[in-house]
Amino acid sequence: MTPAAGETSCMGQTEPTVIINATRGSVVCHRGLIADRSLTRMRGLLGRRGLPAGEGLLLRPGSSIHTAFMHFVIDAVMLDSELRIVKLVPNLRPWHTASARRARAVLELADGEIARCGLHVDDRLEVCAPTVLDQASGHAALDLCSPARVLVVAADRRFRMFASTSLARRGYHVTVRNGTADIVELAVRECADVVVIDATASITAAVHEVARLQTIRPLLGMVVVSEDPQQGLSTLPILPRWGSLDSLCAAIEQAGADRRSAEVRYAGR
Repeated sequence: MTPAAGETSCMGQTEPTVIINATRGSVVCHRGLIADRSLTRMRGLLGRRGLPAGEGLLLRPGSSIHTAFMHFVIDAVMLDSELRIVKLVPNLRPWHTASARRARAVLELADGEIARCGLHVDDRLEVCAPTVLDQASGHAALDLCSPARVLVVAADRRFRMFASTSLARRGYHVTVRNGTADIVELAVRECADVVVIDATASITAAVHEVARLQTIRPLLGMVVVSEDPQQGLSTLPILPRWGSLDSLCAAIEQAGADRRSAEVRYAGR
């Protein structure tokens, strides 16, 4: 957690940022901090008792770290100057070191996050600075301290990339999957608040999946998109897959609000 001695920088630790995997179109950290001043990099994670999933600390510049005086296990992602992964070091225990010859930055994650996020060598990460106000739409971004957890299930890699990057910039904690796994299992594993399903391949199959989800997990928000949306197949609206981001976010917000209302009703029973 401490970079090699002798490195300096004129910048300090920033406000929370979103760090995405630009290669795979997924969010790595919905709450990441960048430490690029010598003091903040040396302090690193010292004094902390743990690092929650979805959080991370990006130290740069640096080609090595050590975990002296640490109290918990971390995953370390070694990155080059373009934030491309050159080495993955899972389960780095206290009082150990990690280094890579071509590394110019290191992302420290909670133990197990390398596997959970599906990170691979040569994947390129990207830092997306969150804004209080989205410049394109004028809508306020969500609070990154308590982001809605959105699971996007889509076969189209371009849509997964678009949804992951765009929704992360709005402040959501986004996980994307290609749709080959069981959606119920994914929703449970990712602790999703809202699931966005791409129904382009089969709207009928997607509607059936939504009905199954609502039976098994009634307190789960649902949004369906399609390349060619058709109305009347379900009471659930089907949005154009390449429609406006504002419309998608509004649908996610409505699904989340419906979920919270359902939670209140269930709690009152």
